[in-house]
Amino acid sequence: MVKLDLSQLQGINDDMEFCSKLANEESVILLPGFVLRMKNWVRVTFGIEPSALEDGLARIKAFCIRHANKC
Repeated sequence: MVKLDLSQLQGINDDMEFCSKLANEESVILLPGFVLRMKNWVRVTFGIEPSALEDGLARIKAFCIRHANKC
């Protein structure tokens, strides 16, 4: 489980919006924490080869950089 610091992201208000936008923009699927009654957390699971995992993590990083507050 990963706690989201939404104050660092622009235009993302909760874990569901984070997961939805990530899926649409980067084709990476994470489970929003509200499903487990953990608001603004995400569940990360993987069972893939290391190169595919590295690609997925790079996509999550690119997404976060793209949506980072420009302060």
